[in-house]
Amino acid sequence: MLFDPVIPLPWILLVALVVLGPTVFFYFRSGKRLGAARNLFLLTLRLVALLLMLAILLQPYREEPVPVPVREKSVLFAIDTSASMAEPHADGKSRIDAARDDLSEAGVFADESGRYRFFTFGEDAASVRAEDLQFKPADGKTTRIDTSIATLLRHANHPPPAALILLTDGHDFDLTPPGETARRTRARGIPVFTMPYGTAESGRDVSVRIANYHPHTFVRQKTQLEAFVRATGCPHETLSMDLLLGGKLVERKTVETGNQSYHNVSFTVSHEEPGQFEYTFRLSPVANERELSNNSATTYLNVISEKIRILEIEGTPFWDTTFLRRSFARNDKFDIDSLVAFTGDRVRPIRSNPERVAAELRPPAKVEDLVPYNLVVLGRDVQKVIGADGIAAIYSWVKDHGGIVVFARGKAWPDGQATGAELPPIDWDTSNARGARLEVTPQAGSVPAFRLLREVAAADQFPEVIAFPATGKPKTLATTFSVSEDQAPAVVYRRYGSGQTLSLGVGNLWRWVFNPQAEYDNNAYDRFWDQLSLWLLANGGVAPLEGYSLRADTANLPLGETIRLRFGVHGRDAPAAPPTVSFSKDGAPVTRVVMTAEENGMLSRVEFTPRETGRYRAEVTAPDGKTLGASFIVFREDLESVETAMDLAYLDELAKASGGRRIDAVELGPLLRDLLREAAEQAPLTRRVSLWDRPWLLLLVSFLLAADWYARRRWGLI
Repeated sequence: MLFDPVIPLPWILLVALVVLGPTVFFYFRSGKRLGAARNLFLLTLRLVALLLMLAILLQPYREEPVPVPVREKSVLFAIDTSASMAEPHADGKSRIDAARDDLSEAGVFADESGRYRFFTFGEDAASVRAEDLQFKPADGKTTRIDTSIATLLRHANHPPPAALILLTDGHDFDLTPPGETARRTRARGIPVFTMPYGTAESGRDVSVRIANYHPHTFVRQKTQLEAFVRATGCPHETLSMDLLLGGKLVERKTVETGNQSYHNVSFTVSHEEPGQFEYTFRLSPVANERELSNNSATTYLNVISEKIRILEIEGTPFWDTTFLRRSFARNDKFDIDSLVAFTGDRVRPIRSNPERVAAELRPPAKVEDLVPYNLVVLGRDVQKVIGADGIAAIYSWVKDHGGIVVFARGKAWPDGQATGAELPPIDWDTSNARGARLEVTPQAGSVPAFRLLREVAAADQFPEVIAFPATGKPKTLATTFSVSEDQAPAVVYRRYGSGQTLSLGVGNLWRWVFNPQAEYDNNAYDRFWDQLSLWLLANGGVAPLEGYSLRADTANLPLGETIRLRFGVHGRDAPAAPPTVSFSKDGAPVTRVVMTAEENGMLSRVEFTPRETGRYRAEVTAPDGKTLGASFIVFREDLESVETAMDLAYLDELAKASGGRRIDAVELGPLLRDLLREAAEQAPLTRRVSLWDRPWLLLLVSFLLAADWYARRRWGLI
């Protein structure tokens, strides 16, 4: 029994003397007449009660051992086995060998408790035994840290992980922010500790990639072919870029790398004859270059002679109508037919092509009248020109036949036109126009017309236009491409059925023609409508010609990625069955795939993933017997052997965001001991069990005092 006095022991002894002394004195004095036995009985009751109360001041207790439970925990080790880990570490060893040596020196491989679990990762993570890890080569084709960690966490549930230790150079081609990756581990309560390997330098290398792809261009149209040049470890170099057409030099440009890694190079080309032309960008090598296979890139340019046919319908003529028609008419890519209402019931037909008789142009009354056109542009009050039948034909043409309609001046017909009510992507109040300046939304960043608008507006001072307020929100599946200063919708795009609609809630765009900062023959107004028309047409999956077309979404495909091809029908009946695509490589057949038709049969799609690099061609036999083809080139992109610099910034951010930190090899041993401290056997703890705070003690004291009081009263002392 041990004691923990409430007050110092001398004070307790003093209290005992003060309490017990007078008690003995007065009990003997007052109990003389009772006799010795009764007096001794009363004194004993009182002294025992007082002694028990004094014992409480000593707080007696006893100690007993408490065993510490062992908590199961593990530590996860993820070792990068991508090709970049075969590069030298700071000490001259390969990075993966340096990582293995650090684990061995920390005693990780010698531990037989089963608390260490090992994974390799590159393109994905995989569990591995410690003995196998020591001979694992660094030969992975890429590094995807986010994907690998997600897989690792799915297979690391028991024993519960205390931490994840990542041994890597930090290369990551997942393009996922490290904070987002850390969120996965933080949600599981698993901090990430990173151990970096490598050096800050990469191998010297220059590479070229195709930056844009033109599904088609037109005879005598100037087209820009663009490429990205990436210079790694090559500051302040002068590079030579050649553009080759069919292996023959067309033009040469120089590129000054400076301190930048990325550079854009563009060439302007045009052709007098239609056809498919193979262009190659070829970059001169630099001294001691690491990889030469990425110094060239090939693309294909499809040149066609057919013109895009546009039908413009205007019921209330204004300057917008006139300028738009003239813009399309002076563009070699377009043939535009216009139907313009005048006073009374008069409709004036206008054709930009003098070889086509204007008198033969009639307002469309059925779908067949619209089939020859690629694009229909609607002005205001078009019911004056085409009536309810014409509106119904446009509605069916878009919904069921893949037509494209542009509402160029807001509301095209009055409210109450039930047949076409669902066709506009948004409804406007054209009676309440106000001045506005347009802003491009992020959703339109991939649309060339609006990207051009953003770039030109940054340099030029555009005159103010007018905007119409919307009477409601954009309809289902609609996307806002442009807004006014108050963020109200100004241009809205929507896919409807198998076709497309675009509505401009603005007017007076023709004033852009008179922008003093721009040339009249190359003004932003003409370029905007040119790019917008081409994008709408390409987005519909058909080429601007009547008949059948086959189009690929790229001409330059990295190995391992998928190319998508579309077979389109325009101005013809849908084929009875989806066509079959034949793929060949360097002239040798590869495979045949049946395309998948969409609901109306006017568009069919297919996907293909090549397994080897080389020049490929896809061919389809159309219902009219013609063979349509699309060529593309497949190349290998080996960034693992080029980008070899250690990425400390990525590893630091990943570790800190997850609750861990970046560590050195010397910190590994102490860290593991801290992480697994709760999992090791520990000396038992001591628990204090008090003996004074017991109910029976209170009852005993109460009983003794009560018995003393009762006896004294019974014997006449009270």
